Formats: sequence, structure tokens, C-alpha cells
Amino acid sequence: MNYTENLDKFIPRTRRAFGLGILVALGVLAVSILSGMGFVRELVRKQIAQRDAEALYATTLMEQLDVTELNEFEIRTDEQIGFDSAVRASRLRGVLGIRFFNKDGSFSDTFPATILPMPLEPAALESVQAFKPHSRFIRKAPMDSIFIYLPSFATGKILRVPTLQVTIPLHQRDTEKLAGAAQFIIEGQSIAEEFARLDYRLIQMAAITFVVSGMLLVMMLCPIFRRAQKLNRKVASHSERLQRANDELALTARISAVGAISAHLMHGLKNPLSSLSQFVSRGDLSTSEADQQDWQDALTASRRMQTLVEHTLEVLCDQRGQPTYELTVPELGEDVRQRVAAAAARCKVNVTFEAEGSCILSSRTANLASLVLVNLLENGIEASPAGGTVSLSASRKGDQLCFRVRDEGPGFPDHQREHLFLPGKSTREGGSGIGLAISKQIADYLDAKLDLEESSSQGCVFLLELSMSVCMDPSK
Repeated sequence: MNYTENLDKFIPRTRRAFGLGILVALGVLAVSILSGMGFVRELVRKQIAQRDAEALYATTLMEQLDVTELNEFEIRTDEQIGFDSAVRASRLRGVLGIRFFNKDGSFSDTFPATILPMPLEPAALESVQAFKPHSRFIRKAPMDSIFIYLPSFATGKILRVPTLQVTIPLHQRDTEKLAGAAQFIIEGQSIAEEFARLDYRLIQMAAITFVVSGMLLVMMLCPIFRRAQKLNRKVASHSERLQRANDELALTARISAVGAISAHLMHGLKNPLSSLSQFVSRGDLSTSEADQQDWQDALTASRRMQTLVEHTLEVLCDQRGQPTYELTVPELGEDVRQRVAAAAARCKVNVTFEAEGSCILSSRTANLASLVLVNLLENGIEASPAGGTVSLSASRKGDQLCFRVRDEGPGFPDHQREHLFLPGKSTREGGSGIGLAISKQIADYLDAKLDLEESSSQGCVFLLELSMSVCMDPSK
């Protein structure tokens, strides 16, 4: 789980994040290509410089043959043979001069004499002691680091030229006895131009590689990003549905608990309410007219409570499988209208009912549907202004029995419609915030459909659709 959560942090979720990811990937690609180009550049440069060193070393060995033939009757030391062969090799094009060193690396002589004496570098000494030539390219070497004096030095302007220093071991052919070392100072303009061509080609290749690789990278990442976006949207949708399912399951569990408590509570309230209604109905007739009105209001309230208790017990009895009766749609509509008559009179709202066609419902279905319709009508009555009208209509549409509750309230704000049938805070004074949620659960229990069909500033319409499979044809 932790690995998945950590990986999820690196998945881009917006186009801006994806663009930044592409830039980072291209940056890494560019750094990789430049690093590889730098490595190849240094390797090839070293090989070019070493190529000239190997060629000069071979030329020096070849010159030894000529030196030996010219002096075949003269006894010469290894140092003299090496010195002469190196001097003969200095006639090659571009050689500015030679520095000579003993076998231990100490300076011994120069050719011509105007060459500035310099110590032998440790890397060059190590190479010649292993009988290998050593080369070192200097991009801009000042002339006063090569020559002791030149006429141009008097002007104070020291010219800088590219040079190649090639140090070779001096020894006789076919022997491994080191006599010394010779360091050739070669004018390096040709090598500098070759290096420039190499750099141009490497930059060209790096640019082509970056463009092609970058295009392939973007082409591969774009489908991956689109797929990741689809997966993110799908996961978000599944999470939202799962949350709604959890809310509905929690509500169902609460409704089940409320049902058990309601059965016990209604059974306990039935007899006390009946006694209370009988007591209030015998109100004291000798009291004033105002007191008699209070007695009448108390009688109305107690009878309404008794009716609610009896209706709840009827629904609970139907759920327990006790004998049932049947109701037609007009009878159900009139029953629902009468149950909300007191609330309508209190709010001074008219309640109407119209039915098209007819079918018969079992008491179980009718009682559960009436709970939904009563709640919708009461909500409409509370929302409608005084003098307004709340209508209940029933009609058949194909294999559906449709009940519509229309009010003249202000409608629902847009942000409430998505969570209309989920438990929440009520917008009405004294409301519990679960009326519509319970109505939705009851509709689902009946395999019915409850929706907000219309909502505007002139009112809203709720639609309850029952399948005709729960209805019976009155002609049979």
C-alpha cells in the first residue's frame, strides 16, 4: 500500500504537471546526450593526438636506419643514434623544435638552440619509460613558452598558437634499452581544425539524437498520460460511487434500527394516545371561547398523532406478513391528501390530486408509497408560499405508474441537487435532513424510482415511478 501511495505521487494529474514532466524528461535526455558526447569527444581527441605520436615514433625509428648506414664504420652510442634520428625527423612539416632528456627525465639539450628548456612532465616520463609515445595538445600556447627569443617579442605582442607536444622514447631498434627521450614541439593548427570538425559533427549528431529521441519520448508519454487521466477519472468515479453506497448502507442500517424502535414505540403510544383523545374530546364546555379553541387544537393534534401511529403500525404489520387489503390509485391519492390536510391548512396552501386511469395496489405497496408521497407533499407545503398550490397527480406511462408532486417553492440550488437524496442538514426549520434520503430508500425497497424531475425558481417536481408489476388490473 505504501509503495502504491508513493508511486501515485509521481503520476501527473493535470496538463501543466504533464508538461513539467516532459520538460524534466527532456532535460535528463539532454544531459545524458551531452555527457556521452563529452566522453566520446575526449576519447576521439586523445586517439587523434596519439595517432600523430605513434606516427612520429615510427618515423624516428625508421630514421635510425639511415643514420646507421651513413656512419657504419663509426662507433656511436645509443644516445648519439637517438639524437641524430630525432634531428632528422624534425625535418617533417610543422615541427618547431625538439627538447632532449636523459633516461631519468632530466633536460639535456634542444634543437634548435633557440628552444626554451623545460622539464619533462611526470606523465610523459612514465610513458617513455614504458617505451610508449606520449602526446599533449595545447590549444593556445604562447610563443615565449616555446622559444627563448624571437624578433616579434620586441614588440611586446606574444603570439599564441595551437601546439602538439609529442614525447617519444629514444632507443635502438629491436632493443629495450632506453637511451633518453625527445619531445617534439609541433605546430598544431591542422589538429585544431580537425578537433573543430569533430566538435561540429558531434554537436550535429547530438542535436539529431536529441530531436529524434525527444519526439519518440513525447509520442510514448502522451498516450500514457491520457490513459493515466482516464484511470484517475475512473478511480474518482468509483470512489464517489463507493462513498454513496457506503452512505446508503449506513442509512439502511439506521432505517432498520429505526423500524425496530418505531414498532416498539408505536405499540407503546397507541393506547395512551387513544385515552388522551377521549379525554380531550370531553373538554370543559363551561370554559371561555378561547379555552375551548385550545381544547379543540389539542384534540386535533392528538387525533393526528393517533392517525400517524396507526398508519405506522399498518406498515409494520404489512412488513411482518399479516393479512393485507387493497387500494386503488384514487383512494391512495385521497388518503395521502387527507393526511397532509392539517399541514396545508396551517400553511394556507391548497393541495390537489388528479388521477388518470386506475389500478389496484396492495396495502403494503400503498402504505410504503404513501410514506414517500406524504413526505414529498409536506416538503412542498413547507416550501410553497401562503395561497400557493401543491398538486399530486397519478398517470400511467408504458409499464410505469407515475406519481408527480409539484410545488410553487423556490426550488433547489445547483450545489444541493447532486446530494439531494443523501442524509444532510435540513434547509427547513425543525427538519431532520433525512426525509428525502428515507424516501429514496423506501422507493428502492419497492424497486421504484424517485427523482427530481424539474427545479426552478417557480417550483420543483418530484417523480415517483412504480413498476406496473406491483399493480393489479381492476378489471380482473
